[in-house]
This record gives sequence, structure tokens and C-alpha cells, in this order.
Amino acid sequence: MYVKRRKRKGVLTCPHCGSADLYYEAGLITGYKYHCKKCQYIGAFVIEKDFEEEKGE
Repeated sequence: MYVKRRKRKGVLTCPHCGSADLYYEAGLITGYKYHCKKCQYIGAFVIEKDFEEEKGE
């Protein structure tokens, strides 16, 4: 039997420019910090946009 399953995935985006071109910069005691390559935003606040991916078994 063929069953379609939807798997949720998320993409981190910059709150200033909306770009998904972010990288993880720092951590440990200070928490997460991300750096946007497009607008040079540095901060802990990022937006995670969800999308669903179809997966058949």
C-alpha cells in the first residue's frame, strides 16, 4: 500500500531582509546568535518558516 506522509521542515530566515542565507555564529552561555550574509544582521531572533514535504512509502 502506498501512503503519503507529510514531513514538516523549517527554514530559518532573517527578520530584517527575509533572506535564508544565515549561519550560526555563537553559542554556549550567550545562547544562539545568527549572522545574515545579505544584510549583516547579527542576533538571536530569527524567523522559522515551515513548509511540508511529501514523502511516499
